[in-house]
Amino acid sequence: MLNATSLLREDHRRVKELLSQLESTTERGTKRREDLVGRIEMELKIHSKLEEEIFYPAYKNAASKKEDKELFYEATEEHHVVDMVLPELKASDPASNEFGAKAKVLKELIEHHVEEEETEMFKKAARLMNTTELQDLADAMVVRKKTLVAQWENPLTAPFKKVQSAAEKFIGTSVKNAKASVIGKGMKAMKGSKSSGGSKSSRGSKSSVRSKSGSSKSTSSKRGR
Repeated sequence: MLNATSLLREDHRRVKELLSQLESTTERGTKRREDLVGRIEMELKIHSKLEEEIFYPAYKNAASKKEDKELFYEATEEHHVVDMVLPELKASDPASNEFGAKAKVLKELIEHHVEEEETEMFKKAARLMNTTELQDLADAMVVRKKTLVAQWENPLTAPFKKVQSAAEKFIGTSVKNAKASVIGKGMKAMKGSKSSGGSKSSRGSKSSVRSKSGSSKSTSSKRGR
């Protein structure tokens, strides 16, 4: 079964393939370029949501060393740069040289981001979180992704997507970082609650067993008399 980082790696592979296809197009393939940009935008937006809402908060919450936390802040900054470049690419004439240049810049940004995540952040995550935690994140990401895909493919949400895309250019990383901190604290609280509940349940079971055992001994003693 795939864990959180495995799912994110799959997203990376799809986006990199789409960007390579876009790079191979020419000014004459305007329709092909527009279609590819639309698919790339969907993949990037959904992938970013999954990271910013689920994976990044969990990673930040698990990291205690300064150098580990720095990977989180670098990743959100790189997301912000992509949020700036992608709308400019969409607004460019697909038959222009400008489009090709912006497509190349976006590809280089994504490849750099992917390399840092996969060679540094994901490896750190494997050490900071256990197998169960990474699997729980994967389960949450699968559920969230289904919702995001459905929302993206719903034609009624088209106006909202345009507004959201424009807004993301002006939302600073400090806002996203603060949101990740809040989500991370919520995850920690839920984890602590489950752990506490499990301990209480375990203590209750043991107490019940002792009670039954004592009752059984008492009954046996009475029968002996």
